[in-house]
This record gives sequence, structure tokens and C-alpha cells, in this order.
Amino acid sequence: MSEVTAPPAVQARLLELQELDTALDQARAAVHRLQADPEHARLRARAQEFEEALPGLQDAARTADRAGAEATEKAAATRARRDRTRERLETGQGGPKELQAMQHEDDTLTALLDDHEAAALEAMEATDAAESRLSKGHAALERARAEVEARAAEVRREGQAVTQRGRDLIQRRAALAAEFPASLLALYEQARERNGGIGAARLVGNRSAAAGTELSPAEVARIRALPPAAVARCPESGAILIRD
Repeated sequence: MSEVTAPPAVQARLLELQELDTALDQARAAVHRLQADPEHARLRARAQEFEEALPGLQDAARTADRAGAEATEKAAATRARRDRTRERLETGQGGPKELQAMQHEDDTLTALLDDHEAAALEAMEATDAAESRLSKGHAALERARAEVEARAAEVRREGQAVTQRGRDLIQRRAALAAEFPASLLALYEQARERNGGIGAARLVGNRSAAAGTELSPAEVARIRALPPAAVARCPESGAILIRD
């Protein structure tokens, strides 16, 4: 057991100091969590995926647009040729063989025009689909960027709140720590460093709140037999035990 002594009321106030230190540890942990916020990282990765997909969508839209223009131009050229042939056929210019040849050409061009118009329609639909995908890609990217910024703003707000709370806790902690004898405070700090942040805890019955375990009857009897001003230590963790 330590030779450090302090009035029981002073020792009991170590629990207040422990509460402040625990809150400070939680605030520091919260700051670290916010700095490595997984949700913000997930949203940034998602936005990057949309951004990286955009050039491909743009290329696909340009390719589809060119193909649509070419198909439309080809259909228009075939239609113009068919119309010229049909106009000559309708005027009856030429002999029977020539008219028969023109009729055959008209039939051929009409069938070809059907194919070209179908291809042009298909190309237009492909263009519309590609442009729709591109538009959706732009919209998805904008939404993703907005979500990233919204989460970043939320993280900033939370970080500012945690930082302010940390400052308040530090001030309160400094004021309270100044009230303890230097030897008692040093013992508490050493215990905290060695015991994962727990420097003082209650002895409840035969249970050490610092270690979370029950002490042996002999240890409990020894601690209970100490003078009130003697500082008791948890044999399991080394933390200061506050007796009722």
C-alpha cells in the first residue's frame, strides 16, 4: 500500500477528477474518429467512382451522337435518291426497259431506305439512351459531391463542438487538479498511465471498480483496516480505491 495520505473527502474528489479525465479521453477519441470519419471516406470514394465513370459516359454519348448523325445522313441520302428515281418513274420518261429498270431501282431503294431509316431510328434511340446515362451520371456526381460536402460540414460542426467541450473539460480539470496535494495527484496520474486511463475508482463491497473484479477477503480486510487518511490501492490494477 502507498504511504501517501490525504483526508477521505479529498480522496473522494479524485472520482470527480477521474470523471473529467474519462470525458477528456472520450473527447480525444471522438476527435480521432471524426478525423478518420468512415462515412465521409465512403462518400468521397463514391463520388470519385462517379467522377471516374463520367469520361466513359461522355465518350459513349459522343460516339452514339456521331453514329446517329451518320445513320440519319445515310437515310436522307437514300431517300433523296429514291425520290428522284420515283419522280422519273412517275413521269414515265424512257422506254419500257428503262422504266422497268427504274421500277427495280425504286423497289431496291425503298427496301434500302427502310433499312437505313430503321438503323437511323435505332441510332437515335441509342443516342437518347447514352445522353440519358450521361445526364444521370452528371446528376449522380453532383448529388455525391453535395453529400460529401454535407458530411464534411457535419464533421466540422461535430469537431468544433467536441473541441469546445474538450477546452471546457481541460479548464475544469486544471482547476480541480490544483486542489489536490502534489503527492496524491502524482500517484493518481501514475495509476492512470499504467491502468489504461483509470486512476481512481470505488471499492464497492469486495469489488474493485477499477479492475472490475472481486478482491480476495484478505485484501478487502487489509484495505478496510487502513486508517481513513491512508490511500488504498487496487492490488489488481494499482488504481486508487475510494472507500465508502
